[in-house]
Amino acid sequence: MSHYRANLRDIEFNLFEVFGAADRLGTGPFTVDAETAKDALGEIERLSVDVLAESYLSSDRNPPVYDPATCTVTMPEDFKKSFRALMDSEWWRLDLPEHMGGAGSSPSLRWAAAEMFLGSNPGTFLYMSGPGFATILDKIGNDDQKRWGQLIVDKEWGATMVLTEPDAG
Repeated sequence: MSHYRANLRDIEFNLFEVFGAADRLGTGPFTVDAETAKDALGEIERLSVDVLAESYLSSDRNPPVYDPATCTVTMPEDFKKSFRALMDSEWWRLDLPEHMGGAGSSPSLRWAAAEMFLGSNPGTFLYMSGPGFATILDKIGNDDQKRWGQLIVDKEWGATMVLTEPDAG
């Protein structure tokens, strides 16, 4: 049994009834329509509750191990399984512009997905930040940096930036 229960009804209530997202989805820059968004949120809920949350507790108790001799980091097996499921689901494409292989989703849909990913397993969400960082390179980088950004997406590189941790940096 998972520690996490997504409140999908609350998320959909806010998106569609309070904020009226259905009126904007599928129009303008947002190619994902309301029906597709609801289907996506249902799948994201299942992934978050059934797969990502499964490794949260053990990953928290068994952190990554850095080997200074080989300059490698070993991640716990169950974390790797959850992270691979997250990357294989390709929901990280919600954050990307379409020309980089993104889904054409609205910021409100991206944040709704992020709520479930973060609630179920913050570590997998943060490590999935590589493609998100690639969008920064795409927006403000020079041509060489933009190529690196696309490479991050194509190779599904993970990344994280946790500046608030006491031993970060």
